This record gives sequence, C-alpha cells and structure tokens, in this order.
Amino acid sequence: MRRRDLVAGVATGASTVLAGAGIAYLKRHPIGSRTTYAQQGEDIVLYHVARDLLGTTRPTYMDIGAADPIVGNNTYLMYGALDGRGVLVEPNPTFARALRSGRPRDTVVEAGIGVPEASTADYYVIKGDPLHNTFSSDQVAALQRGQSESVVERVVKMPLLDINKVIAEHLGNAPDVLSTDVEGLDYAILRSLDLDRFRPGCICAETAAMWNPEQNSDITSYLLSKGYVVRGGSTVNTIYVDDRRLPHDLG
Repeated sequence: MRRRDLVAGVATGASTVLAGAGIAYLKRHPIGSRTTYAQQGEDIVLYHVARDLLGTTRPTYMDIGAADPIVGNNTYLMYGALDGRGVLVEPNPTFARALRSGRPRDTVVEAGIGVPEASTADYYVIKGDPLHNTFSSDQVAALQRGQSESVVERVVKMPLLDINKVIAEHLGNAPDVLSTDVEGLDYAILRSLDLDRFRPGCICAETAAMWNPEQNSDITSYLLSKGYVVRGGSTVNTIYVDDRRLPHDLG
C-alpha cells in the first residue's frame, strides 16, 4: 500500500496527539492554503469534489484501508475542514486503535472488506513493517522479491465483511466519497459494491500498484462502464465522479 509508506517515519501515538491540533489548524486556515495530508494531494481533490461538485456541506465517506488517522490519509481533510464523518475500515489493530483515538466522530471497523462469498481470509503480517500487512498473496510475492528470508512474520485469519452490509449498517446510504487502498484488491472490492443500491458520488481507488500494471485499466474500464468519469488523481490513485451528479448545465 503505497500511501502507507508516508506513515513509516511517524509514530502512531504522535499522529493521534496531532489530531486535535490539526483540526484546530484547519478551522483557522481556509482550504485556499492547500494543506494536504494525503500521499500526493488526493484529499484536496476529494475536498473540492465533495464541496463544489457534489454540493455536500458535511460529506460522508468510507475509507477502506484507512491506516493512520492523519498522515497519508485521504479523508482526514474532509473530517477536519468539512466536519465530515464516516466509516474507517482497518484490519491492523495498531492503526485501528489510533483511528478510534484520533477520529472519535468516525466509526472504526476492525476487519477487512472481501467478496460476498468469503467470510475470512489470510492476513499476512510483514516482519518489522506493519504498514505493509496485507490480504494479498500477490503483494507478499512482490515484497519477497530479492529477499533471502521470508518477509512474512505470521499469517492470521481475519474476518472479512461485505462492503454493502458495512454501508447499510453504519451509514444507511451510499457515502459521498469512497476511498480504497487495499494492496491491489481494490478492483475486486469495487466489483462487489452494489452500485444500484449504494452509489458513491466519488470514488478514489489505488490504481497504480507497482506489482500489477493492469490494475489501472481494469478499475477505470469498469467504473467508466458504470457511469463514472475521471476527474483527478495522482501517480498512484485515480478519482472518479458519478457523471449523474456533475453539474452539466454549468458548461
């Protein structure tokens, strides 16, 4: 998970302590200052999509693979600057604790998101680097390349939840913004989302996994076929907006 690399040099406790100060800063400084907490400024794009294109004053969001509550996080800017609220899905216990402490207005789900047919999955704990814990055996293989010793400390069974059930239970309606960063499993999760029932106004997905060069075209082709359009992104993430909710009459 590439945006988690940013968190490597930041202690989780320090990020939690900074949460209150960060929100206070956001209240004092308008978005024009362009403060970003995401990996490559994706949160600023999401802020403007939610506020300006979707017209939401207090956006809701679902952040799958949320990791740190602030650093490298795609939804913290909406949380702090727009008083947004949402669901943070994070299987890593250390990050889950930090999210509960640093984002008290949000709901933290300590589990993974999977396809409807699976209720549990192998969760690979990476030696000395919990930022790269993953459900993806392909990601483990990518981390293992060039290493003489196994990069995996242990494998544990982790509960998997259906994305539609999580939305129904914790939000009731589709989130304004859906952010996914799940080590190359984004495509499978997006395919399992019932877009007829829960159609996010905006989707931010990790589309440039280093070990899967085809991931970008799969996700983009699928979402374009479902009526989404590309409206921003970075070298690792792409941001899609529901074409039905765009203000076409503005020219």
